[in-house]
Amino acid sequence: MLPATTGSTSTTSPSHALAAPAQRGLLNASGDALSPGAQRAAWSGGAEAAGLATQASSVAVATPSPSTLAPTTFAPTPLRGDDAAPAAREPGAQGQVGRLQQGLDYLDRLAASMQQLKGGLSATLARQAEPTAALNSQVDQLRQLWSQRSRDAAGRVDGDLQTAPQDGASRQRFKLRGLDLSVLEQGGRETLRLQLPGQSQDGGSGKPVAIAVTLDGEGTQQQLQALAKALSPAGLTVQTQGQEIVFSVSESQWPALRDGMTLRGEGKRFPSGQPVRALLDPAPEAMQPQRWDLKDAAGQRLALGQLLQAQPKLAQARERLSEQLDAVASRSASGLAPAQAGALADTLSRSLSGAEYTDVGALLPALRGMHRDRVRQLLAG
Repeated sequence: MLPATTGSTSTTSPSHALAAPAQRGLLNASGDALSPGAQRAAWSGGAEAAGLATQASSVAVATPSPSTLAPTTFAPTPLRGDDAAPAAREPGAQGQVGRLQQGLDYLDRLAASMQQLKGGLSATLARQAEPTAALNSQVDQLRQLWSQRSRDAAGRVDGDLQTAPQDGASRQRFKLRGLDLSVLEQGGRETLRLQLPGQSQDGGSGKPVAIAVTLDGEGTQQQLQALAKALSPAGLTVQTQGQEIVFSVSESQWPALRDGMTLRGEGKRFPSGQPVRALLDPAPEAMQPQRWDLKDAAGQRLALGQLLQAQPKLAQARERLSEQLDAVASRSASGLAPAQAGALADTLSRSLSGAEYTDVGALLPALRGMHRDRVRQLLAG
């Protein structure tokens, strides 16, 4: 987690010296002033940012193949008649299908917009020409699509184009500036007090959530578990990424958490006294079209590089959402999970293998009128 003042990005080396004037100046730096490459460098040591620039410059003048990530049309088949009945009996199945279809539709529209803009950028760079009105219009369209991602994709994909769990919503990953694994192992015993903005069931503001967790400077794994346990009731998760501690929260909770989370320590790792605003560094997004400046070739190459890196992620996200949709539709159509269907078939087989004529005769009336297609649907797995 991070000590606080105001601001949002960059990773600092945490210790009690965070209160020093020079470091306070660093913490106050505006996150908006950082370039996309600098943001990714803060998260991944700069390797990804360097690779992006190299890849973008090397392919800038190449004319894209029309077949590259050609957008496909998704035409989901609604559940009707007999197939709809099991889905109605399964709580939330129809809602899951609807959200997954919405997510796939969004990815299809985003893929088409990205492909069109990629072709326009490549042609402009090849001609060494000024951006045309058509190219600027394509950028505006993509910016609008990207800004509406969370709503239009029904929470199925996050800012890095990673798919959400089938039973959950997309999440925002972030770091708390001033807290990493090395900090957990030094500084002695200290109680960290956090206050998180509350959220009501209707999405409005609720009662703030106060959390206290003790860092003892011993046993990194045990302290991580204690931190995860303390934050879990507030909907936050804790993971590690190298020497970094990465938190995540539902995207719907992120704006309030980013602007309203405060912390207070005991003067060892974090400042004592009055609570101060925690500085949360969000994970870089797959692309940042709102920051693109296409007036010169350098800006055009940067935009093209981000598009090239984002396209495989989008294709993978679409594949995963399709798999999730197939799984939900399969469960809805069969009425029984594969394990349940198999268990039922085994039970019938064992029961009838040694049955007398009278036993079979008692079973026949119950099976009268049951068609073969219905049995296959029942046992489908």
